[in-house]
Amino acid sequence: MGVNVMLDFEVQAESVLSALAELIREEGLREHEVGLGWSVEKGRHWISGETDHPIGVSRFYAWRPHFETAFRERVHTLAPAATASINWQYPDDN
Repeated sequence: MGVNVMLDFEVQAESVLSALAELIREEGLREHEVGLGWSVEKGRHWISGETDHPIGVSRFYAWRPHFETAFRERVHTLAPAATASINWQYPDDN
């Protein structure tokens, strides 16, 4: 069964932008579906990403843990001390 989801994430690290862009592509999400950006605030580097609209994901119950694990592994491989979070929204539940 497919689920419409929206997500946003934030990572406090400088070196993970290209790895997360690669993950987005590998997971079949298009760049126009998940926007990525970066900023520096008070000397801290932030990478963020978000969807602007719901995306349909088949077998979301299986895909979500897979995606979260791959996300954490990429972040912690490149920046072991990084703080990272993913937030999920389910617009059909509103």
